[in-house]
Amino acid sequence: MLFSKINNISLHISEYKKGLIASVFASCLFALLPIYVQFQPTWPETSGTVGAGHWLAGQRIIWSVVIMLLGLILIGRIATLWGQLKQWRLWPRFLLSACLIAPQFWIFVWAPLQGETLSVALGYFSLPLTLVVVGYFVYGEQLTRAQLLACIIATCGVIYAYLVADGISWIVFVVALGYPLYFMYHRRYPMPSYLVFSLDNIFLLPIALLAMLYLQPFNDWLQIEIWSWAYYLGLAVAGTLPMLLFLYASQKLPLGLFGLLGYLEPLLVFCVGLLLGERIDLIQWPTYGAIMLALVFIAVDSYKRRG
Repeated sequence: MLFSKINNISLHISEYKKGLIASVFASCLFALLPIYVQFQPTWPETSGTVGAGHWLAGQRIIWSVVIMLLGLILIGRIATLWGQLKQWRLWPRFLLSACLIAPQFWIFVWAPLQGETLSVALGYFSLPLTLVVVGYFVYGEQLTRAQLLACIIATCGVIYAYLVADGISWIVFVVALGYPLYFMYHRRYPMPSYLVFSLDNIFLLPIALLAMLYLQPFNDWLQIEIWSWAYYLGLAVAGTLPMLLFLYASQKLPLGLFGLLGYLEPLLVFCVGLLLGERIDLIQWPTYGAIMLALVFIAVDSYKRRG
């Protein structure tokens, strides 16, 4: 009996560490995606950047399906996916999941091309706090003192960001409220992260294809250079790997801690921007300073609890 309890505790700590590592790696990879989008192949000027953003979002979904199918074949899990798809009564559930995540897939590649990077950043700064609230009130999760202090500091930083922002975009609310609904949904209907991501993209595939055919007739697709197709494939890889890690971490960590770790992503985007020569106004520094300090408290607390 005692050995069984010890084994269960050890297993829980191991899963906790895996979730922690997955969350950090996901944030690092996600931070590079907006940079990748900036190097998109030439897009017809008559279509504008709005069309380019829609086109990239569609390409990401199409190639994500290809990557996941090939990956599942290689690891021998394609039969598991097929088993899920054969249960047509579950299709409404799969479609709802796809609809919940679709705005996030789209915004992350569309918004930077529209000059809405700040709105995306504000959304991701708000998201961890939303997840903490959901974890506390919905799942009864408790924060450690260090995590609570980190949450308070981060909240102050986010409130300050809202105050200095020139109005609040709808993008902020889509990001901050959309992801929690998606994670709550998959906690109710748990599945391996690779299945969740595969099914989401498969059910979004028809919509993506129709949208892309509307933007560019199929005959124009035949004139796209091979290097452009390679770029689109790379875009799917850049979006697939971090999303799989993100989903995995959301299932292994308490929702509150998972939410607070989400501050790492926009902070890394900020650091990458500095390396590329971008600068921010002095008035914005308090927000980033508060987020950095909150992450320090989380890192110290996680180190003490690593067991």
